[in-house]
Amino acid sequence: MPIKKEKDEFVVYVITLSNVKRYMSIEFIGGSCGYIIAQKALQSDLLGMIGSIIAPMAIRRVLQWQQLKTERHAHLDLRSLFKARAPNPA
Repeated sequence: MPIKKEKDEFVVYVITLSNVKRYMSIEFIGGSCGYIIAQKALQSDLLGMIGSIIAPMAIRRVLQWQQLKTERHAHLDLRSLFKARAPNPA
């Protein structure tokens, strides 16, 4: 969705170097490994190319899933720390 701008205004997007390095490593290393594994396992260059496309997408999905999982656990852990507990009737 485009950002509504006033006259003589511009938008600056900041992309950190760590994000660029992460993207490049996922694309190059994941794509190369996906190509080699698929090509050697299935003996087909076409399926190797498909593997080089699918591997980086799968890596990104797994990383997103792990990030959501850790955020959810951190949220649950903080909630359990401040949860009011009934006194122990011992």
